[in-house]
Amino acid sequence: MKTITTTILGNRTWPALGAAILIIGISPASLAGQQSLSLHQAIEEGLRSPAALAYQGVADQTAALIRQAKLRPNPRIFLQSEDLRPWDSNFSMAENSESYVYAGQVIELDGKRGKRLDLAKSNASRAQATLSLQRQQLASRIANAYWSFAAANAAVALQKQNLRSADDVVRYHRERVDAGAMRGVDLLRMELEHDRAKLALQTAEREANEARLQLCREIGRTSFSIDVQLTDPLTAIDPVQELSVEAAIAQRPDVVAAREAVNSARADLRLQHANAVPDADLIGGYKRNTGNNTLYSSLQIQLPFQNRNQGEIARAEASVRIAEALRAQAELSARAEIEAAHAAYQRSLEIVETTMPEMQNRAKEHLAILDDAYRTGGTDLLRYIDARRLSVEVELNALQRLTEYHMSAARLQLAYGEQP
Repeated sequence: MKTITTTILGNRTWPALGAAILIIGISPASLAGQQSLSLHQAIEEGLRSPAALAYQGVADQTAALIRQAKLRPNPRIFLQSEDLRPWDSNFSMAENSESYVYAGQVIELDGKRGKRLDLAKSNASRAQATLSLQRQQLASRIANAYWSFAAANAAVALQKQNLRSADDVVRYHRERVDAGAMRGVDLLRMELEHDRAKLALQTAEREANEARLQLCREIGRTSFSIDVQLTDPLTAIDPVQELSVEAAIAQRPDVVAAREAVNSARADLRLQHANAVPDADLIGGYKRNTGNNTLYSSLQIQLPFQNRNQGEIARAEASVRIAEALRAQAELSARAEIEAAHAAYQRSLEIVETTMPEMQNRAKEHLAILDDAYRTGGTDLLRYIDARRLSVEVELNALQRLTEYHMSAARLQLAYGEQP
């Protein structure tokens, strides 16, 4: 893991903007009303949220169908009496009627039960793959919210240092004006700059609070009043381990779900062909016929002259074609997403490791030169203020680029089929 130190560089005359701490969460979590939270803890908490439980519930519903698919048809019992004449005074139930007690059982032919079970298992595997995808997407949203909040906190720290520096500069100008060594208009201009810094801090605090609320929503917290103290440093660069495209595609939950959808469609087609085969209904039991005890048996089979399940077979065949097309599309989309995510990640990594440090160094040199020039009367106040503003903008830009890097890393992990 690399840690990129990002600082705002000030001048040597006044306590400046310097050393803006971008490593979030170094304050002790024991502070009143604060909770420490790492990215791993945030994701684990989010995976226990109501949204995650709803995802799990859908998968559990599908898995429960396996139990149902295993069940065989229930037997039936028949109690039957014929030739009853209750209005006849000479009628005897035992001697003058026919009574039946028999049971029936449907025998499923052509392996319907096994094929029904195969379909249920395929649907359960598909649901499990979809669950994995939903959990990974939730983890990615949590990671993005976490780093957004980390950057917002860092921006607050940055603006606080900027405001403290502006306080010192205003104090210096006031002392110089009181001593008659500086014009009052310069003091007024610097006081306006101080007000601008104060407004920027208030805006940063509002945005940080919104980012905190968003993080709490993503991880499923019911209380939004707790001050969350992040422990993972924004400046830590932990490179994502590269994975081949084929290996990534093989483990991506969306591709796995698409392949399981093909298996499910094929299992459904086999079941529909089996449903076209009529089942046998065996019946056997006891019959008392006008005083004689006899046995009774029968066999019933539907004759498939008209209904041979043609419509369901045609529907299942179309489902197989659709599932195969969607699987091919899912694999194509996965390849494109992996390539795009990898390219975006590499660009972000280059920016935070090379481009931004160089830009920050130039901003430091520029501010140092303007600082010396202003102290010796070689430049005016407006150019010096412009240099200060540029330094703040560069550091805020660095925060944004670091956030984009972490988000691109989470996107690449998601494209690889891994949880951030």
